Order: sequence, then structure tokens, then C-alpha cells
Amino acid sequence: MKTVNEEKIAIYNGEDIKYFVFPDKFDHTQSGVPGNPCYNFRFRIFVFFSYIVLTQLFQLFCTPTEKITGVWDIGHQITTPINNLYKEHRWFSIALQLLSAVILDVAYLYISLYWVLYQRNFRLFAALIIFYVVRAIHLNLVKLEFPQNYYWEDPSIPSLVVKYGFFSDFFYSGHVGYLIICGLEMRKIGKKYMSAFFFICSLYQAFVVITFAIHYTIDVTTGCIFAHYFYNQVCYWEVKIDFFLKIIANLFARTPKQPNIKYEVQGDKQIGVITA
Repeated sequence: MKTVNEEKIAIYNGEDIKYFVFPDKFDHTQSGVPGNPCYNFRFRIFVFFSYIVLTQLFQLFCTPTEKITGVWDIGHQITTPINNLYKEHRWFSIALQLLSAVILDVAYLYISLYWVLYQRNFRLFAALIIFYVVRAIHLNLVKLEFPQNYYWEDPSIPSLVVKYGFFSDFFYSGHVGYLIICGLEMRKIGKKYMSAFFFICSLYQAFVVITFAIHYTIDVTTGCIFAHYFYNQVCYWEVKIDFFLKIIANLFARTPKQPNIKYEVQGDKQIGVITA
């Protein structure tokens, strides 16, 4: 293994893969897994030519050429019978709308209050701010037409975060992306069951927004991708974000005196404790 500073590094081996950390001065032309196929020149040549062939095949056979008027969405086409059920049986559509709203309201309150009571970093809200600011920019850069089956009538029961009626806030889905960020945050702090709950709820929200045709299918998939990407970026820059927040807070502080904070290890966790 070639490294700039010749540091010894562990090798990925099943159970210890999650504990692997690259040295500070690692040669990133190399791999943390010595002996993987990429060290074989013939394999790299095979990948190179396969890449060329596949890109040409995708251009020939996977690029649509039809002249489409409006927006063609296979998700809406497949779920048209369900959409018709909503219109024919109002009680059914109200039930699904209310469940969707309850899930989002509970997530909104739970994740926010948990942060207030237990967390000491800005990671969650940094991810949410970036997610929704970029979404707002996209909504005003490109305005899409309403789907033909758009159906989102007011069930006459208010919600904290869900609005009803005609709103062209399509790209990308905040319903799904928000729950993805909640799930990622819960997984980050070790709450596996809550994380799984939020991820399952995101699937339900995806079903609702597509079958009610209040989002295009691409809004849902990109909402998941953007949420995951922004959250990972915030995790990468987490310390610098908190440090920047501290600088801003110091500018408005009445006194420059800062609390004395030390770190204590409890089990496998390092916890900040204010001592004065």
C-alpha cells in the first residue's frame, strides 16, 4: 500500500469496515482494499472498453426521441385507477391525506423538540435549510404545469406543515425529502427504530404524492437524492458549520466570556459537558 507518509492502514475486512479511517496523507490514487480487482491492469482495460460500449448503447437505446406535448409521467399513468378512487370516494382520499399530514406533523414536532432538548450541534437544521433553500430556488427557476390528475382538496382539518389546494411546488418533493433527512439524522445519533420509521414513512409519502398527482415521479426520486446528498455534505462540514455559527454568535454576545466546556467519555461516546 502506497501512502505519502508511509502510515500503516487497516484493511477492509467485513466486521471492521465501518471502523476504517484513511490517514490524513493518504495517496488517493490507491485503495484502502489492497488486492481488489482495480490493481489488475487487464481489469482496468476491461472497465475502460465496457464504459465506452455502454455509453454508446445508452445513447442509442435509452434516450427518448418522442415529441411529447406536456409532461409524460409513467408513475401517474400507472396509478390513475387509484387517483380515480380518490375522486370517487372522498372519505378514502381524506383518510390518506390526514395520515400523510399526521406523519409530517409528528416528524416536524419530534425532530425539532429532540434537537432542542438533546442535541448540541447545528447539523440537522443546516441540512434542512440547505435542502429547502435550494428547493425554493428550483421552484422559481422552472415552473412546471399541473398534472392532469392533480387532486389535493382541503380535508377541512388544518396541518402544521401540509397545505392543500393548487400549488405548483413540484421539483423536488419536500414531503419525501424532509422525512429522508429525519431518518438520516436519527440513524446518525443511533436511534435505529426511529430512523426506520421515518424511512418507511417516506415511502408512504412517495405513494401519496404520486397517486394524488401533486408531484411528478422525478420530484420524488430527486427529493430523496438531494436530501441524502445535502445531509452527507453537512456531516462532512459539520465542525466548520458549528465553528462558523460560534463566530456569528460571538458577534452578538453581550460578553465575550465563554462557558468552560470539557469532553467526557461515556461508553463509546464523547459528550460535551459545561463546567462553568
